Amino acid sequence: MEASSYSDKQLLDGLKKDSIDAFDKLYFRYWKQSFQIANKILHNASVSEDVVQEVFADLWLKRNNAFIYNFKSYIFQSTRFQVFKIIRHNKVIAASVERDFIMNFATNDGIHNLALNDIKQILDETVASLPTKCREIFTLSRHKHMTSKEIARYLNISPKTVDNQINIALKKIRASFSSSFVLIEILISLYDKH
Repeated sequence: MEASSYSDKQLLDGLKKDSIDAFDKLYFRYWKQSFQIANKILHNASVSEDVVQEVFADLWLKRNNAFIYNFKSYIFQSTRFQVFKIIRHNKVIAASVERDFIMNFATNDGIHNLALNDIKQILDETVASLPTKCREIFTLSRHKHMTSKEIARYLNISPKTVDNQINIALKKIRASFSSSFVLIEILISLYDKH
């Protein structure tokens, strides 16, 4: 029988009984829309395909324990959740790469040291221009290496407030670097040397 002759509920019942056929029918019914949801946010077909695969693989793994009332809603929400998980993960990676990038310029090479000095200057000026509380929270986080919870306890504020202030600081720092040609100059000098 064709997938269209079964309701989502019937297919979910089959899925709970380990029916690969039911799983396949659900997959082919919803993969394209799930892909479109992911790709609309990520703008990357390959990563969006991975998102859909992950969502459906997770569905198969949880097939016996999941209570799903509205499958369409469930699968689209799962897709969005997976997309945001990837975005969060990539922000962590980007922050790590950014930190490593700056740290790797602490060499004896004069050009790299000049570039590092420019980066530090822009960073210091941006941090100095932050509102007092935001600057204090950012400094505790980055220079004293305190966690959000530790800062919250220390300043007697909520961890959410700490996270918000750190995000504000990071946005301003990124904006100051995006308006600067320093990073572009660094990359050009690197490629010229290699």
